[in-house]
Amino acid sequence: MIVQAILVGLAVAVEKAGDWWGSLGFNRPMIAGAVTGLLLGDLRQGIIIGAALELVYLGSISLGGVMPQDYGLGSVFGAAFGIILGQSTSVAIALSLPISMLGTLVYQLFKIWATGLVSRFEKHLINHNIKAFNRLWNIQTIVYLFMWFCVGFIGIAAGTNAIKALLNVIPDVVMNSLTVAAGMLPAVGIALLMITLWNKELAPWFFLGFAIVSFFKGTMIEVAFIGIAIAVLVAISQIGKNKQTVQPQQSAASTNDVEEDFFNE
Repeated sequence: MIVQAILVGLAVAVEKAGDWWGSLGFNRPMIAGAVTGLLLGDLRQGIIIGAALELVYLGSISLGGVMPQDYGLGSVFGAAFGIILGQSTSVAIALSLPISMLGTLVYQLFKIWATGLVSRFEKHLINHNIKAFNRLWNIQTIVYLFMWFCVGFIGIAAGTNAIKALLNVIPDVVMNSLTVAAGMLPAVGIALLMITLWNKELAPWFFLGFAIVSFFKGTMIEVAFIGIAIAVLVAISQIGKNKQTVQPQQSAASTNDVEEDFFNE
């Protein structure tokens, strides 16, 4: 258990390192689940859980300092509990959601501590003490990553047995209800994303993809290839229209220049 806790702590630290040094996408459920599965020795299950969670968190978008859910942390723990306890994907999704909410609280606590360092950073800049500035920055980085490592380590070391005991005492009726609800969450995630993307011009393409999958039993890979081909054709058509629009404008501009030269003479 200690080894698994260390590995999950490393997975959380790697996921958060991607956020610290730029938006590298390590916090996406697919990546976080794959890294967790790789460290725990079950890459396939980690990818499966991560893919399912990717659909759940499609509509979760962080804007500025607002982070509605820490889906990276939730994905690591969802994949970890699913692999360690041998639970299904639906159970991993059900466990991931509350943990993702807890992750926002931990992050807010770190921000409170980091905000207290602003005056010290400012002082070092005013004094042109770059070495002290870099040293304080490195300390902040180490604290940030170590904090998340501890969250992953403690969560697995102290929470695995508790989660296992909880799952054992939950009645079958409740467990089946959670399974059904977890199966609906990817649809909810897609619906939240569609609220942002939906418009009249994109509606026919949405129904085309739905028809290919439903009526012709097409796989996601086949739909992706068709979508790429359509996107290329639309892009080529749009480029042609733009060229046709630019040429008359250039002709009109040259005509105006000739008229101005005539009157100036």
